[in-house]
Amino acid sequence: MAAFKPLGSSDAAASDRKAPSVVVKPSVAAAPHGRSAGGDRFVGRAFESLRNRHYRYLWLSMMTGMSGTQMQFLARGILTFEITDSFVITGLVAVGFAPASLFGSLIGGTVAERVERRTLIQVLQAGQIVIAVAVALMLITDVLTWQYLLVAAVVQGLYFAFMMPARQIMIQKIVGKELLSNAVSLNSAALSVTTMVAPAIGGVLYGLIGPEGVYLVVAGLNVVAVLFMTQLPRFEPDRDAPRRSIVSNVLEGFAYVRKYRELLSVLMFATVVMILTMPFRMLLPAFANDVYGASPFEVGALTAMTGVGSLMGAIGMASLRRGQRRGAVLMVSAFISAFAMASAAGLPFYWAGLFLMLFVGVGEAGRFALGQALAMELTDDEHRARVASMFEMTFGFTPLGILGVATAMELFGAEAAILGMSMVLLVMSSIFMLKMPKLRNLG
Repeated sequence: MAAFKPLGSSDAAASDRKAPSVVVKPSVAAAPHGRSAGGDRFVGRAFESLRNRHYRYLWLSMMTGMSGTQMQFLARGILTFEITDSFVITGLVAVGFAPASLFGSLIGGTVAERVERRTLIQVLQAGQIVIAVAVALMLITDVLTWQYLLVAAVVQGLYFAFMMPARQIMIQKIVGKELLSNAVSLNSAALSVTTMVAPAIGGVLYGLIGPEGVYLVVAGLNVVAVLFMTQLPRFEPDRDAPRRSIVSNVLEGFAYVRKYRELLSVLMFATVVMILTMPFRMLLPAFANDVYGASPFEVGALTAMTGVGSLMGAIGMASLRRGQRRGAVLMVSAFISAFAMASAAGLPFYWAGLFLMLFVGVGEAGRFALGQALAMELTDDEHRARVASMFEMTFGFTPLGILGVATAMELFGAEAAILGMSMVLLVMSSIFMLKMPKLRNLG
């Protein structure tokens, strides 16, 4: 298949003189003129990037691969708690990906700038297949321990560290800078769909065919993801990009972020909110088992409701454009997360928790979809992969929250630990709102 080469788009050249974007024109015709100005306009704006054929295949590849990942997260959390009956060990396995993601992200952006991106993503997806099959075989032969699950989580962290920067470069080159925010938000919407559907299916499959069956389904989904990627052209590295050592490249990326205060503010806010919200998501299987006595299917339903909320939020974020106070929306999303988690801890009833997961998902969409979109939009082409790596690095700090909350769960109970974390998030969100007016007013 032909390499992805510049098409000479004047719009792309105007958007960034230093590194012209490659924009593939939509392969689907524009919407008919007779549409109403209300809901149809909203839907058209929200799903605009999906008119592009290459973006659709990239989107579908990410969606199928992440469906497998979400099933794997669910199965791993349930398996670990069943094997150990320990909040701390469950939390340790849940954050196993974080150190690898943190350190891998230091060079992930530089690697993505220097290699052909389609092949890189396919190799990483093949790695997911190997992990899933290996765990399934260990379950079938009855040799699986929680330590193996921890190793699998660590390897998966490296996968995400290199995957995200490569995808961000491809997205910008496909849709251009004007639709970048929309395309990134639609990526988040796809993640939300997988969070909504995949865990529910995984919970049912866990009961019907066992965890080994779930892991084999995960492997199959990643095979489909690889096949979708074959429909894209090659994305060769920019031969005119400056060549430095990896260390110099990383340091120059940090210097760039430090220089632009609005970009730094977005990354700082996303990191703090990540640390204070991810513990609830990653420890949800243990929380639901302890507080609700939830079955694997019920845990999947809780996760699915979070996905419904994330999908609603992500579609809303995708419809936003410049000048619509997106910084304020980003900040409000943290307050929504804080109130939703506090309510879930204060109302220990399964059906109440099921409803509140909607708002947990909406808050997460703001932090992830809009935060990532703003960070990418504020970054020039030369530094986009490295900034994407830094955004991915925020996941590497999640052990600071998850292990602390898991320990608090052991000592004080799940409800008290989550309530305390929610109060900290509420305080920190208020401080950001008061002390960062530039972020608050960011359009």
